[in-house]
Amino acid sequence: MSPVVRRRRPAAAGFTLIEMMVALAIGLAVVDALIAACLASFVSGRRSDALVQVTEDATLALDVLRQRVAQAGFSQPHGGGAGGGLVLHAFPPIAGCDGAGFVDLQAGILAPDNCEPTSVDPSASGALEVAYEASVLPAGSSNGVLDGAGAPQPLDCLGNTFAQTHDAATGDDYWLDDSKFYVADGSLRCHGPGNRAGAAIVQNVESLQVGYGMAGAPPGAPGAGQVAYYDDAPRPGSPRWADVVSVRLCVQVRSAARVLDEASAATLGSWVDCRNARRSAADGYLRRSFTTTIALQNRLP
Repeated sequence: MSPVVRRRRPAAAGFTLIEMMVALAIGLAVVDALIAACLASFVSGRRSDALVQVTEDATLALDVLRQRVAQAGFSQPHGGGAGGGLVLHAFPPIAGCDGAGFVDLQAGILAPDNCEPTSVDPSASGALEVAYEASVLPAGSSNGVLDGAGAPQPLDCLGNTFAQTHDAATGDDYWLDDSKFYVADGSLRCHGPGNRAGAAIVQNVESLQVGYGMAGAPPGAPGAGQVAYYDDAPRPGSPRWADVVSVRLCVQVRSAARVLDEASAATLGSWVDCRNARRSAADGYLRRSFTTTIALQNRLP
């Protein structure tokens, strides 16, 4: 007779409380690391997007300004003078306000004093006014955007037609394109002769700073076209405006959206503003400053 084989039941298997707590702690650490990596990747992506947007806005703003400033003071020849020279329309090519805006956008560039009081804040935005004769020449040689309806007619910085200006000295009429650039409500704005109020042309611009390159010698003398130094805007009506031969433009641009939460302990680092001062902000927006220098071609000898 075969002996009876007794089988043992396996002992009950499981985790102790200590083992479960250790496993839970390790799991939480792994999840926390994954969340931190995801957040860092998300912030890095938002930062990259913000840098692209800020650069594009700054490029557009400086391109618009460069197109106008480079033509400052241009006038077509209107017959010969008594001494055999060419007769040109006379008007100031450029004007501006240092750390302030314009009092009256409707006032022309010949206005004696059109600047608001200068702000005590050295980073306050300035304003720039540029004037040149908008020409309508054959074979596509015009120096501005033309109205395609009917007879060709120049358009101002906002795409509006505008009336001609009468020159008592020459007795004829001409298109004086007088544009005012300034910053308001977080946008670079322009006022042209064809509209009563200014309008935004580039968003996310916080500040416009203008430096004026002063010639090292009076007009007609050797070195008249060479920049000796850059200065703030001369006083309205000052004869020093005749010494301006170049313009240095700087725009401070902000990201359209926050890159970091406003309450975040992390920062986006610092940036150098248009006055060469290192600054930082805790509002979560990315900021950068961009600079370009433009020679006034019509003021060079």
